[in-house]
Formats: sequence, structure tokens, C-alpha cells
Amino acid sequence: MKIFRSLLIMAPLFLTIPAFCNWPDFRGPNHNGYVDPNPDGSPLGLPMKWSESENVVWKTPIPLKGWSTPVIWGDKIWLTTATEDGHEMYAICVDKNTGEILHNRKLYYNEAPEPLGNDVNCYAAPSPVIEEGRVYIHFGSYGTACLNSESGETIWETRDYPCRHYRGPGSSPYLYEDKLILTFDGIDYQYVVALNKETGEEIWKTDRTTEWTDLDENGNIKRDGD
Repeated sequence: MKIFRSLLIMAPLFLTIPAFCNWPDFRGPNHNGYVDPNPDGSPLGLPMKWSESENVVWKTPIPLKGWSTPVIWGDKIWLTTATEDGHEMYAICVDKNTGEILHNRKLYYNEAPEPLGNDVNCYAAPSPVIEEGRVYIHFGSYGTACLNSESGETIWETRDYPCRHYRGPGSSPYLYEDKLILTFDGIDYQYVVALNKETGEEIWKTDRTTEWTDLDENGNIKRDGD
């Protein structure tokens, strides 16, 4: 059975944000979840409510399942999805003006993905990062790829960073200067990696402790005492 997410609620937001307000990563251009006003300080005039018939310019079903935040650069929207069993992982590009799916690329096939063990996560939770000409797609230990944001072709990719996510991948990548920063939070290995954004080569890697607290099947922290 196919499951679809839909680009509906955010469509009017995407279409009314001017060109200077790209949304390059999980938390936006200022990494705080907010959109800047116009350069003169005036508000953008974004819609405050919408429905199936109000303030919606287009609606596009997106195949499979993903929690990733869509990222925007110019007239392109990129997001990720995956099959519920985690065997297949995709990067999808949508035209911001029309809702047309421009690219739907299967980036990875996983022979034996680790079970999620809960009902609240999925295999496409980390959000992409986008900049002029490039989009960086991340699925945790299952793989990281840099694509040409126009053609969708792969520039580089790596699957060299293992860990047992246990509850599924969740940490989104971050661009800093010439580095793509990745966080791997496993129950066996935890570390932060900086890759050269141009080539995918490792610049540095810092290990972290593997102390962690489990979640129940609903994603709630299991309490130990008070």
C-alpha cells in the first residue's frame, strides 16, 4: 500500500515568499524558524489561514513517507521520502510555482534496514540543506548525497558512517562555510562529522559518548525514578 504526504498547507507560503527569502534548511535562513520581513521592514503579508479552497494555489501528493522539512531555493522545493519498511529512499524536487514534480530520484536501496521500533518516526526524517546549485540529502547512516539542485544528478555521495539509530535517523545536516556538518546519534556510536561540501571528503570527526535514554513505542521518554 502506498502512503502519500501532501504539499498543501505550505504551498501559499512558498508562493508568497519573495526570492530573497529562500528556506535553505530545517530551521530556515536564520536558523530560528522565522521568515524575515521585506528589506524595508514591512511585513510579507502571508496568509494567516487556509483550507482546501482558501489560499491554496496548488496541491501535490508526494509518494511514500517522510518527516523532512521541505527546503526552498529559487523556484525549487526539495524534500525526502522513504518506503515504510526503509528499503528505498528518495529525493523529490517540486516546482514552487506549479507544484509539478520535477525529480523523483531513488538514492538508496537498503537490504536490511534497522527496524524503527516506534510509531512516531520514519526513515526520511532528516531535512535536506540547499544552496545555489546544490542540495544535500541526508538519511543518517543510510547515506548522504550532494545533488545538482537543477538536474538532480549526483555530485558526490557517501555511505561510510555507520551507527545503530535504533529509533530511526533524525538529525538534520547543517552548512557552515565550506563544511557540511552531520550528527550521528546511535546506541553504539555517536559522533559529529564535517565533510567538504564540494567533494564529500572528511575534514574532521569528533566522537561523543554513547549515553542515551530509551523511548517507548509512542516516542515518550522512559522515566527512571522521579
